[in-house]
Amino acid sequence: MSVLTELQARNPHITILPVTDPSFARYGRVLSDVKADLAVSEARKKWVLADGFAAATSVPEFEADADMQRTIADRIYGEMPVEVGWVYGRNDTLNALEFHQGSEVHIPLEDIVLLVAHYEEIEWRPEPYLDTNKVRAYFAPRGTITELYTWGLHFVPINASAKTGFCDIFTLPRKTGNPLSKPKPNTPDGRILVAANQWLFCHPEAKGMVEEGHFPGLYGPNVKINQLP
Repeated sequence: MSVLTELQARNPHITILPVTDPSFARYGRVLSDVKADLAVSEARKKWVLADGFAAATSVPEFEADADMQRTIADRIYGEMPVEVGWVYGRNDTLNALEFHQGSEVHIPLEDIVLLVAHYEEIEWRPEPYLDTNKVRAYFAPRGTITELYTWGLHFVPINASAKTGFCDIFTLPRKTGNPLSKPKPNTPDGRILVAANQWLFCHPEAKGMVEEGHFPGLYGPNVKINQLP
């Protein structure tokens, strides 16, 4: 039984499709000709598995990968300055969704599930809300590099295996995630602006995020993926 087949069997409450499925084109695409061997090698040296998750938006060792700069920064971003960071740990629940102006490229070192939605599905009334029944699940095997478009809402990947955890290298326009330098706009989207080029809203069940001041705009089930052992 393949990893995807077993995940599908364990999760009858949600359809899990491969990122190669044509429906993924609504959110992003698979990049088959991107090279990031040095960044992946450096991540494997640095990665220490722990509960919860940790992230850094800019890692110099990853950004030193010349092949990645050529095949991602130059091609995907048209020579815009980019940052290369990572997020790693364990996660099995949606909890939040975020978006950026500019694509985000994902390079998973282990099998993951991406939980995504579309920007058009946000209900501005006037604050932002989204029905989590619109969230879709896509399986990305280790080493499968994907680009999530600007309108592809996402958050922390789900590790397919509870044992292995996840480690995901990502690229974004440079300075994404930096602290804001001025007061947030008094607008509906300003309500969920949390950092430079980062808009985020969470599920009410994500108590820690709510306590941190994130807007609880997700309603419906807080999607959980039953992982492989």
